[in-house]
Amino acid sequence: MPTTVSANEKPLKIRSLFNIKSAFCNIKTNGVTGMDNRKSAYSGSGGGISSTNSLLFLENGTNEISIEIGSLDWFSEDQNNKGNFGNFDPNASCKLELVRFKENKNISIASINVKINENGVPEGSSGGINIVGRKIIAEQVEPGHIDNDYFDSLFFPKGMELYEFKKQVIIDGIPDWDWIHATPYINNQEQLQKLRSAYSEMAKIINSKNRNLLKDFDKVALKAWSKTTGETEDDILASQYPKERLEAGKVKIEPIIWSDYEVRVMNKGRIVQLYNKSKPTYSPLTYYYVNEDGEEMMSFFAPMFSLINGKFVPVI
Repeated sequence: MPTTVSANEKPLKIRSLFNIKSAFCNIKTNGVTGMDNRKSAYSGSGGGISSTNSLLFLENGTNEISIEIGSLDWFSEDQNNKGNFGNFDPNASCKLELVRFKENKNISIASINVKINENGVPEGSSGGINIVGRKIIAEQVEPGHIDNDYFDSLFFPKGMELYEFKKQVIIDGIPDWDWIHATPYINNQEQLQKLRSAYSEMAKIINSKNRNLLKDFDKVALKAWSKTTGETEDDILASQYPKERLEAGKVKIEPIIWSDYEVRVMNKGRIVQLYNKSKPTYSPLTYYYVNEDGEEMMSFFAPMFSLINGKFVPVI
């Protein structure tokens, strides 16, 4: 049964708080990843305590929060060589709480709590009521689509099994985000070409070092970020595209090889991204730069797009 809440209070601030112990965990809002602890899981720790700005992905009516949890042995080279994985630490857990912040109070909207039962299998609950989970396969990778120095098959383990737990929540008073009215992505050639064109245009703008052009192109996303954080659009743009990289010319988007990328479809098809087949966190907006230690590094920008009035625009 979904949880119902009104979010009419101003200013509106809703975040997903999570606490992860001895496991890999992916936190989603309406199918969009807000945060995971992949780096910690890869290191063997599997911890994580933080929060994400889930308001950006919510809409009025029925929404969905979810947890995907996996065991740490999938990230172990030794266990993979033995073919022995999927065994959870008995103390592994993942907790997710959707929280509205009002003045100095935190008001819980909905939660999911996943623990490991006596049979070594994840079990989910919300408010003391069991949630039936299902086993899924994690996002997969293949070599050959990114610089070999940045590819590690264990970072996205082959065939990794996750347990997915979902909870519905009904909310009103959410801002009328532009993506809500987007044309759903149905994976036809015309839409794909439009999406690629949007990435190409954004790459050209970034390479031009023209902050005003970038601000105009990114205006829908900047407006949403500003509304949920209270920061100015200029400050948000500066945090996402720092002057020491953009204007200083440290950022130059690499030529895009479209066959290296697949489409990630989210939130009922209204939000999409292109992601690298060898490193799914990376987008076509990939670049090299030299860090303070004089080392060449690779990085990326990863906006989310929606098809609005016949054109893909960044919305988050």
